[in-house]
Amino acid sequence: MRAVSVRRCSYRTGITILSRQSRSRKCSPWCCIRITTTPSTAPRMKTMPFVPSEDSARLTIRLSEWDWTAPSRDPRLKDMSLAGDTAWRRLADGLRGRIDIYERYDGLTIETSSFVGRVDVGPLRIVVQPKLPAMPLTRLLRYAYGLRDLTSTAETRSPTDERGMHDLLIALLAGEVEELLHRGLPRHYVARDRRLDSPRGQILIDQIIRRGGVLEPMLPCRQYERRSDWSLNQVLRAGLDHAARLTEDRELRRHAHKLSAMFGDVREMPRLRTDDIDLVARNLTRLTTACRPALTLIRLLHDMQGVELETDIGASRTPGFLFDMNLFFQRLLSRFLRENLVDARIVDEHSIQGMFAFASGSNIKQRRAPSPRPDYALFHGRRLNRFLDAKYRDLWRKSLPVEWLYQLTIYALASPVEVSVLLYASMSESALDEEVEIRQPVSWSNRAPASVILRPVPLGMLAGLVGSDATTEIVGRRQQLAQRLIANRTNGTNLRDTATTGFGVPST
Repeated sequence: MRAVSVRRCSYRTGITILSRQSRSRKCSPWCCIRITTTPSTAPRMKTMPFVPSEDSARLTIRLSEWDWTAPSRDPRLKDMSLAGDTAWRRLADGLRGRIDIYERYDGLTIETSSFVGRVDVGPLRIVVQPKLPAMPLTRLLRYAYGLRDLTSTAETRSPTDERGMHDLLIALLAGEVEELLHRGLPRHYVARDRRLDSPRGQILIDQIIRRGGVLEPMLPCRQYERRSDWSLNQVLRAGLDHAARLTEDRELRRHAHKLSAMFGDVREMPRLRTDDIDLVARNLTRLTTACRPALTLIRLLHDMQGVELETDIGASRTPGFLFDMNLFFQRLLSRFLRENLVDARIVDEHSIQGMFAFASGSNIKQRRAPSPRPDYALFHGRRLNRFLDAKYRDLWRKSLPVEWLYQLTIYALASPVEVSVLLYASMSESALDEEVEIRQPVSWSNRAPASVILRPVPLGMLAGLVGSDATTEIVGRRQQLAQRLIANRTNGTNLRDTATTGFGVPST
C-alpha cells in the first residue's frame, strides 16, 4: 500500500494517488504531495464511488434559434416528463415565448425562438446557439452597442460554440474594462468628514453649534478627496465579479477575477442592482463617457440572467442566461439606418395614433384604444412615408408566422404609400425580396392593393461593412445598402450584388 507524506499540509486524503507528484484538492494549490512506497498493515480502504455533479448529470440539448426537437429527433427525450415536480413545471411555464417545452404522449418537445443562451429546467440543460459565426457576430455586437474595436478572445476561440452567448459578452466586457484600466480609472471628488486637530478643508460650523461649542482640541472638517473609490468604479467592479460568477470557462473567469483585483481600493458591492447601473449611466459626463460601453455590457449580462418568476416567497430567477437576438437586430438596424440614410430619417418605435378608436358612446368602461408601434417610421423631412419592422428570423428558409403578417398589414394600411417593409436577418446569399399583396376578397375595387415587402438583410455582408474602415468606397456601399433596405418596391437583384456593384437601387 502507498503511504502519502504531506509537506506543509495536515489533510489526509482518502483516495488512491497514482501520479508521482500532484496537488491536494483541499489544500493550498502550491502544496506539494510527495509519494513514497512503504509497507503497511492497515486494512485496505474501499474506493469511494464517483458521484456526478448536478451540471454533469443534466441532459444537454443543443439547438439554434427558431429550431425544435422532439423524441423523433432526439431519442433521449422519449418518455421524459416535468409533471412530477411543481417547480420544474412552473419554470417551464415562465420560459413560455422564449423556449417552449411541451409534454407529449411520447416525451418532451422543445421549440426555441429568437432567444439564445443557456437555461436549466429540471434534468435538462437547453443550450440555444446563434447560427451566426462568432467573428461576424462580435463585429455586429460591437457596432450595435457602440463598443470599441478591441482584440478579444471571442474572435479566436468562439466561446458561443461551447458555453453560450453570455461568454461572448463577458469576453467583450473584459476587453472594455482592460482598456479602461490601461487608461486609468476615472476619479471623482468624494466628501469625507473627519475631526482634525489641524483643520483642513471646510469647517462644519453647524456640527459645532449642535454640540454646544468646541469641547475638544479638534474641529469637524469636510474634505473633498479625488478618489477612485466611487459609484462608477464600484459598479464596474461589481459587473466584473458578476460576470465571473456567470461563466463556466475557467480561463475567462480567471481573467475577470484578475481584472477585478486591479481595481485596488475600490470597494466591492454586495449586490448589483439594475437601479445602480442606470444611475451611473445617467450621470456619465464628458470625462467618463468612455465607460458607457462597459456599462451597456454589464446591463445586458444583468438582464439576460434567467427569467424572473413570482413565487410564494418573492421574486426569483431561473438558472440560466437568455439573450434576445430580436432586440439586438432591431438596435443594429436602427444605428445602421440612422448613420447611412442620406435624404431620409427613421424614428424608432413611432406610435400610430388614431388608427383605432371606440365608436361614440360605446366605450362604456373608458378603455384606451390600442396604438400600433412599429420598429421604425421612415420620414422624408417632416412627411411620413412608410413603416418598417425588424425580425430576427430567416424567412427565406423558414415560414412567415401568420401573426407577423397581420401586424405588417396594419402597418401597410396606416402608411401613406400603403406599403410596409419587414427586414429580416438572413444568412442565405441567394435570398431575394418577396411581396405579399393585401387584397379585398369580397367586393370588387379598382384600387391598387396594399402590400407587405419581405426583405432579407445579409448579416455576413453587413458585418463586413460595419467592421471595415470608413473609406470613401465603404461609406458609399453602406449608403447604397441603407437606401436599398428602405425601398418601397421589390427588386430581383440580390442585396449582396447591389451593395457591391452599386446598381439596381430602386426609387424610394
